[in-house]
Amino acid sequence: MKIFGERIKLILKESGKTQKGLANALNVQPTTLCEWLNGHNEPPMQAIVDIAVYLDVSTDYLLGLKDYE
Repeated sequence: MKIFGERIKLILKESGKTQKGLANALNVQPTTLCEWLNGHNEPPMQAIVDIAVYLDVSTDYLLGLKDYE
């Protein structure tokens, strides 16, 4: 899920949001989020949905199924 982490990092940077803020919103440890973003572990499906809502993008975009619209 390399593209997953890359896209989240890009959106965070563009929006001025932080990984710590995202981790807090998801109620996970920053280290857990870091593992997801670096592809060491995969997030549960609900976390993917919550990330998409927080970043205001589609899950398809996060998963690399669609380009940004």
